[in-house]
Amino acid sequence: MADASQGEINKPSAFISERHRNPAETMAQGPKASYLWAGLCAIVATIVFGILLAVLYMDWTALNPA
Repeated sequence: MADASQGEINKPSAFISERHRNPAETMAQGPKASYLWAGLCAIVATIVFGILLAVLYMDWTALNPA
């Protein structure tokens, strides 16, 4: 371990050593989530929303007497 006389300064860091980590937290994380289906549903919902807006606009122009 180097001391401060050799020019190195001990800075605090956010790194936590493996031996100080809680193993229950790493086991509880589980697999990473996949957002593929959420993205596809969002795209479909956006398309359906656009179709509904188009239908409402066409209905409004049909009802407009001017």
